[in-house]
Amino acid sequence: MVNVAVLLFAVLIGLFSSIVTGVDAVGIFHSLYKNPLLQLVVSPYDPPEGSKPAPDDETWDIRYHLGGNSPWIPKVSGTVDGGIEPPAGCVVDQLHMLSRHAERYPTTLADIRMLELYQHIQKANITLKGELAFANDWDFFMSDPSARLENLVSTGPYAGTLEAFATGVKLRTRYEHLLDQALARNQTSFWASGSKRVVETAGYFGAGFFGLDWKQLASLHVIPETEDRGGDTLTAGKTCFKYLHNADEYGRAYGYRKWNEWRQVYLPAIVERLSKRNPEITFSQDEVYSMQELCGFELIAKGESQWCDAFTHEEWEQFEYARDVLHYYRTGPGNPYSGTMGWLWLSATASLLLRGPADAGPLFFSFVHDGDIIPMLTALNLLPPQTPRLPTSDLLLNRTFRTSDLVPMGGRIILERLACPAPQGCWDKAEYGHPHMRYCEPAGKEEYFVRVNVNDGIVALPGCDGGPGRSCPLEEFAERVARRGKEVGEFREVCGLPRDAKGGIEFLHQ
Repeated sequence: MVNVAVLLFAVLIGLFSSIVTGVDAVGIFHSLYKNPLLQLVVSPYDPPEGSKPAPDDETWDIRYHLGGNSPWIPKVSGTVDGGIEPPAGCVVDQLHMLSRHAERYPTTLADIRMLELYQHIQKANITLKGELAFANDWDFFMSDPSARLENLVSTGPYAGTLEAFATGVKLRTRYEHLLDQALARNQTSFWASGSKRVVETAGYFGAGFFGLDWKQLASLHVIPETEDRGGDTLTAGKTCFKYLHNADEYGRAYGYRKWNEWRQVYLPAIVERLSKRNPEITFSQDEVYSMQELCGFELIAKGESQWCDAFTHEEWEQFEYARDVLHYYRTGPGNPYSGTMGWLWLSATASLLLRGPADAGPLFFSFVHDGDIIPMLTALNLLPPQTPRLPTSDLLLNRTFRTSDLVPMGGRIILERLACPAPQGCWDKAEYGHPHMRYCEPAGKEEYFVRVNVNDGIVALPGCDGGPGRSCPLEEFAERVARRGKEVGEFREVCGLPRDAKGGIEFLHQ
């Protein structure tokens, strides 16, 4: 059976190549929307055979235990029944997306650790046994790391370029009525933070959503990831002075300290297990952790990784928990700066939701990093702080905060404004002696709600889910955001910025 993702990637490459050769690429592209192949694009990717669960364990999927170091996956736990179709009678009349960049190669620091592990194995010059026997013939998965580090993966079934493009097609299919409105009104701006992989993700998405001629139809605004932006930014973690420079114990280093506390608990047992099978070589805790990191990054780059089979399911739960602890205390509910930083985008978006599509515009797409999405979820209080907070002495299984299905590569949060028919009030005049006279309010009135879509799974907002499909009434949503703003504190004050610094987002408008 032909791998759908590979086929689509070939189509994409062919389309871009046709631009160079002079073929009408735009016409070819638009014809895809009328082609049955579109249904393949919109469907979830079929994972490569090497990453599928074994027949005796169909419920296990390694991608849901990589703590964000995985290809895009849909959220399936903690979601509302009924799927992502709007509730009966309702339509989406405005949407706001905050998306992580698509699948990428490792960052520099992670790659250095992986290369050190590779060199350690090569220099040992021994025959590895047991779960590591495959490493006797293992070669590093990047032939030229310096050219690929931190950039989007552009080959294979999990190519980030393919994922971003396919996401654009998927959302065009789902929200084509909003695209038509945006094009008619010339309201087609979208935004990306100033990182190469983020900007490229936005570009590939634009090609899928607006068309290959997207630069003639839409405007991509790049917001620099610089400290001087103040609150007028997509990357508040790089402008919040006290957080960025670790002015107190809760700065950006806080998450790494908690992460290391948990690593000291779970990694020694794995080191001991591997050493018993391979007494001729000693692996450090950092090297074992790099082995686990390699699983996700090789899977993304190659479509499979034997490192994924070197650890037990329990050990993968422990690795996933390490990633959750890191994000929980670095940019999540466990960090007192997080809500303040995430409130910037949330507040600006709430204002646009109140104004509605006729005034503000129907479509708002923003592309960032995982460390910018989690603060917004904290500000929204979508995942209330755990009680107790994530401990670093024991693994807390019963937790709602799981980065694996919140911010995988390409992870996205979409806030939909729903327009739903208002209940029609009727009354009669029987009490006035007119039993057959009945009056009803004119039909056609609408009520508005906000629905939260996390990676194609609808998630109810705690304490505000009384609307259709467990959505949140718009006015209550706005009140919630305003209340959270008071709770998390004013950005400049909390972050130690001067009063003349920008206090909020000003660029998010059509």
